[in-house]
Amino acid sequence: MKIVILADSLALPREDVSAERALEVTYPFLLDQSLRHRYGAHAPLVIERGMRRRTIEYVLDDWGEQVVLKNPDMVVIHVGIVDCAPRVFLRRERAFVERMRFTWLRDRILRFAHDHRRAITQRLPRVYVPLARFERHVKEVVQKVQEQNIRSLIFVNIISPPDNVEQRSLGFQRNVELYNQVLQDQTRHRNISLIDLDKLIKSQGSADKLTVDGIHLNEEGHQILAQQIETRVVTLLEENITPGLEESQPKVTVTNGVTAQPWKAKA
Repeated sequence: MKIVILADSLALPREDVSAERALEVTYPFLLDQSLRHRYGAHAPLVIERGMRRRTIEYVLDDWGEQVVLKNPDMVVIHVGIVDCAPRVFLRRERAFVERMRFTWLRDRILRFAHDHRRAITQRLPRVYVPLARFERHVKEVVQKVQEQNIRSLIFVNIISPPDNVEQRSLGFQRNVELYNQVLQDQTRHRNISLIDLDKLIKSQGSADKLTVDGIHLNEEGHQILAQQIETRVVTLLEENITPGLEESQPKVTVTNGVTAQPWKAKA
């Protein structure tokens, strides 16, 4: 069984999250290690493909290489925060400013944008991926999953930023509500499900407690998400065990005493 995780920076190591063990505390790594511990040699292959600043558009751009060629049983899509965050500069504008020849002018522009971010985002609300385009691309992902006959697509929704982040980027919390609704709406389709990470974070301590900056997960936040994905993986494995296969093949017992169950490979 293969699991592809297409995510933004929330799946990647960060220096401000356990610098010495930055990789080991991320949820894809925790998921991989827990599945190996549970199933031993029969553990699913976890293929993590995190990318900083990834939007739903980049998910589609990478689909052929990361999903079609790898032919996974499960795909986890964890994007949205980059898409819906209020922006002072759009991508090309930011790149233009950063390439400016005169550093004094560039620094002055960036300082002005930093000091007046609240007013700018209030008067000129802009995002990288507008809501209508986000919805269209999410539906394209669902269509691709259905065409490829992937057994399970899991969307992980967006964490609502705390009030202090909202104060600097007005409209952020409302954007998260709207974009999360788009993801929720897709669960009416067969084999499409949602991990409501926003609700989990709120119910287990808030973004202030479970993130390092209101957006990126801390160690405990990564553990919560890893456990949620593992639950879905175990369910999918149990649903696809061939009747009688456990009697015809030897069971594998791992060191903690858990017996790994054989699973039916995708045709």
